[in-house]
Amino acid sequence: MKKENFESLKESIIEASRVIRGEIPPARETIFEVEKSQINKKPVKAWAICVETDDEELLVPFKLYEVEVFSRGFRVIDEEGEATFCPEEFFMPITLPQEVTRKLTNLVQAA
Repeated sequence: MKKENFESLKESIIEASRVIRGEIPPARETIFEVEKSQINKKPVKAWAICVETDDEELLVPFKLYEVEVFSRGFRVIDEEGEATFCPEEFFMPITLPQEVTRKLTNLVQAA
């Protein structure tokens, strides 16, 4: 990774930590909505960053996870390889380019 990219990532993580601790307001917010018609159907898969956890051995803050979106929260595979439900506030869904999503999904399926 280029030094300037690393420094930019480092600054973002420090800023995110300050937002989580309530020291500063977020610069932007992302709203991830699920249509009611999707609630009882096959869950929507998405990529999300862990922004909060109640057990750092099971969920790693600032790590990217593939999640399934349900009306009551997110289903995720934790660090012990177990599927678990987590509250919405534990994750920040992100949108990735299709090529990146495809490659990440292939890596997860191969693991």
